[in-house]
Amino acid sequence: MDRKFNFSGRLDFSDIDLTAPDQVIEEILSQLPDETNNIIMGKIQPYSGPVSSYKMIKGILEGTDRTVDIQNDLGEIGQETHKFECFLYTPEYDKYKYRVFFVKYDIANYPVDIILDESVARSIPSVRPGYICTCNTREELETLVYNIFNSKRLIAVMQELIRINQTKKSIKSEMKSYDTVAVG
Repeated sequence: MDRKFNFSGRLDFSDIDLTAPDQVIEEILSQLPDETNNIIMGKIQPYSGPVSSYKMIKGILEGTDRTVDIQNDLGEIGQETHKFECFLYTPEYDKYKYRVFFVKYDIANYPVDIILDESVARSIPSVRPGYICTCNTREELETLVYNIFNSKRLIAVMQELIRINQTKKSIKSEMKSYDTVAVG
């Protein structure tokens, strides 16, 4: 049989780090408490809602023609999409959280889309116009996440969380001293 395939130089079989993006982000978030005197926590958790803007289309009216495109049945089958939200909070006031970005990736883990809060996207010079960033490798993802958390906007958000934490601790302290005086 004559050789018909020629994939030489077109397929890459080298081993690369394909750690799931949510695990990479979780590792980075685990550093926040140590860096913020245990005031600011970060969390990444599964998310089931839409992660990008979309238009609502009203239902099809009865009696109208409907086109069925066979192309919808070809191509990827069994594709898994993983979606997460990443947010910051302070344990002193768990009702407030600041959602920093959404994460979306498929079964191969990379590329991964990071859907940023627009104000965060604008405060990162390396982010191209828009608010959706695509990372093709773990290294690109780590660089982006560190840039996000070092951005002016996130520094301002973290400062706000520190103030919220201080306010809630102060209120608890006042309540405790009031209870001691009222009981005594």
